[in-house]
Amino acid sequence: MSTLPDLLLATEPVLPAWTGWGVLIVSLLLTVGWLSALYR
Repeated sequence: MSTLPDLLLATEPVLPAWTGWGVLIVSLLLTVGWLSALYR
């Protein structure tokens, strides 16, 4: 059972990176969709 906290500690620094990438991807998709709607 001692591997679970180690696993959480190992994945904790990765979470902000993944949320940052998620926000970046969502904003990119929104920008692309907005531009395609604008130039339609």
